[in-house]
Amino acid sequence: MNLNRRTFLLALSALGVVRNVQAFTAEDPLPLDVALVSPWMANQVALTRNNLLFLGLPRYAKDKPTPSLARRESDGTLRPFPGNSWNEWQPGKDGRNAFVYLNSVHIFADDTVWCVDQGSLSAGVFSPEDAIPQPGAQKLVQLDAHSGAILQILRFDDEILPPGAQMNDLRFHGNALYISDSGLGGIIVHDMVSGKTQRRLSGMRVVKASDKAPPAMLAGVKGGKTFHPPNSDMIEITADGQWLYWAAPTGPLYRVETRWLQQTELSDEQLISHVEQVYDNNFSGGCCMDSAGNVYFSETVTHNIRVLAPSGETRVLTSDKRLLRPDGTFISHDRQFYIPVKQPLAAQPGAAACFAIYKLSLPDEFQGISLGGAVTG
Repeated sequence: MNLNRRTFLLALSALGVVRNVQAFTAEDPLPLDVALVSPWMANQVALTRNNLLFLGLPRYAKDKPTPSLARRESDGTLRPFPGNSWNEWQPGKDGRNAFVYLNSVHIFADDTVWCVDQGSLSAGVFSPEDAIPQPGAQKLVQLDAHSGAILQILRFDDEILPPGAQMNDLRFHGNALYISDSGLGGIIVHDMVSGKTQRRLSGMRVVKASDKAPPAMLAGVKGGKTFHPPNSDMIEITADGQWLYWAAPTGPLYRVETRWLQQTELSDEQLISHVEQVYDNNFSGGCCMDSAGNVYFSETVTHNIRVLAPSGETRVLTSDKRLLRPDGTFISHDRQFYIPVKQPLAAQPGAAACFAIYKLSLPDEFQGISLGGAVTG
């Protein structure tokens, strides 16, 4: 049992030490609800303004086939989206115009669906050939949320994605698209109007993972294989577009003003002098940011969602033993906070594994920290 302020006070109340204990106090982590249950492991969730819900479904095992993207239908069921050859790729097939390995799914202000396809599968789980992206397989795909029509595909050359680079996640502000590279470590900046792309801070210390992966996280998560934490993968941008934040799962969290990233004449050695270290986070599988500038970390081992305020204060927003390996969270337009969890639910013998996506309602204020809404770019 997690002993927090509420359970402690309730225990004292039962003993007659204190009386009139409220069922919930402001110091408690927020309670979780199950938003939906998926037959496939989800690492990302995203919703449109009219609550069309999408799940990102990475291929994580040879014996567990999965579509890459799914949408919740009006009857509550999940179906592969867009429901054609994009979701039917198999190892050995051409991955240019099909989903190979979706690592991120996100929805911004225009309510279209953006997917980051890394174009390759996990080394050590699949064959060595499958762990190297085919030409053109690593890509960004934008889809219409209703029809599933492919609106555009962005691919980058070897100067932007050299061998070993691995696009992880993306954020928008205005015409600027920011992409994290968790392979070599780096930040990619793409101008959607001019089409010009820059690769910044490639392989520098501020985009590399530290060596503090917790033993509890490593045990049993990667099947006993040596685990090498990704480099810069989590990425967020403030609602005003002024600051870009990023972190490896190991931390630390860094930030830089986007005006410095936009200056092409600035070398990486000059740019790094403007990078600030913000916070030494616990090992985290994902994060998100709200419009008030708070960053929410999905802590891998602690069962916590921890919020970091711009002031530097932190609070545990929710803590639940069911949050084992939470990943990419999402704040909907109606201030629901969604949490996909990569650990399967306990199942009856012989039953297929299934995975929960949880949610909670964000209050306006939590333990002295003002909370915002979604950042839509």
